[in-house]
Amino acid sequence: MKIHKLLLLFLIFFGFFSCKEEKQDQLIVEMEKKNAMAFEKISKAWVINIPPQSPEVKMEISKWKEWQSFEQDLKQKPKASISAFKLKVEALQKKSDSLHLFVPAKFNEPQVRSRIIAMQTKLQALDTYFSLDIVPQDKVERLIRELNQEIMAFYSQCEELIIKNKIPVEDGEKELINALDTTRHAKNMDFDEFERKQIQDKTQKK
Repeated sequence: MKIHKLLLLFLIFFGFFSCKEEKQDQLIVEMEKKNAMAFEKISKAWVINIPPQSPEVKMEISKWKEWQSFEQDLKQKPKASISAFKLKVEALQKKSDSLHLFVPAKFNEPQVRSRIIAMQTKLQALDTYFSLDIVPQDKVERLIRELNQEIMAFYSQCEELIIKNKIPVEDGEKELINALDTTRHAKNMDFDEFERKQIQDKTQKK
């Protein structure tokens, strides 16, 4: 009798764990199917548009090796699976983190740096979505579009800075800038020290 009870308990436990494993296997299969579908749609959406640039911008960008490498990686589309996209986005995020450290002098302005930060934010969001078990394809597609917008804005800012630097300085503008600089220097002076020197000079004259 005891043997029958033990056998029955064994069968119940065996059946329970078998069902659990079967459900887990089904979930994995469903997850793989969903990610395979997401991969197809994301692969079609991953079109990175690099806008045409003026010769001056091209020349400055060509000196910026870190941006060149980043842009090259952006344009290369993963072809294997959703896992390849995960690795791609992770690598892009790491490269983007150091872009602001090597911005060429002509582009090293807040408006350009802010566009780099915006791109970094989009890549961080993409990295988060690709780290999920089931990748939300619709959200990824939206971020790809937004990333393209940020790239366009980045190049637009670079072009604006080049145009701004070409504008000739008007008569009197240099003098005004120098006057402002003099005022700034005056504000930074130690007036207590200046007054002490004046008193010393007067004393010496007496």
